[in-house]
Formats: sequence, structure tokens, C-alpha cells
Amino acid sequence: MTDSKAETPYEDEQIRCPKLGHQVSFGYCRVERQDLPCQKAIACWHERFDVEGLFRLALTPEQFEEAFLQPPASKMVTLVELIERAKKLVQNGKLD
Repeated sequence: MTDSKAETPYEDEQIRCPKLGHQVSFGYCRVERQDLPCQKAIACWHERFDVEGLFRLALTPEQFEEAFLQPPASKMVTLVELIERAKKLVQNGKLD
């Protein structure tokens, strides 16, 4: 199984997200970065269930490495990427 979008039995479970500062479901954490889970998902969910095992089954080794083993991008880089993505959506008429 290498489908990060496949639902799990944990989709609706919620925790307080240290990144966003409010409650989020595991379903959100699992796809927070489009095709990849949030980089903090293993750290946040490991006490509830074998989240690392779940991701190792659901993701390819390359996706797992990209999601969890690479250093995070700086906040400035992330902000610039989000702005660029929003600009493209506006240009394509997908965001008003």
C-alpha cells in the first residue's frame, strides 16, 4: 500500500496541533502537505497508535524520507512557497 490518501481507522481522532494551536484530526495531519503528511505527525501521534508503522506501509520509502527524514524548510521559504502557490491558483481561476 503506497497511497497516502487511503483512509485509516484513525481519521477522526483529534489532538491539539502544536503547529496550528488548535484541534486537528489525524486525517488532516496525514495529508497536510498535499501528498505528504505533516512532518510532525509521528511525534504528535506516536502515543496514540503505531503511526510510524502506518506511514511506512502507506508511503513509498522515498515519500517517507521526504516527509520525515529531511530537515524542515525555513518559515520564510515555506511562506514564499505558499504565496507562489496562491498566485498560481488565482491566475488559473481556482481561487477568488
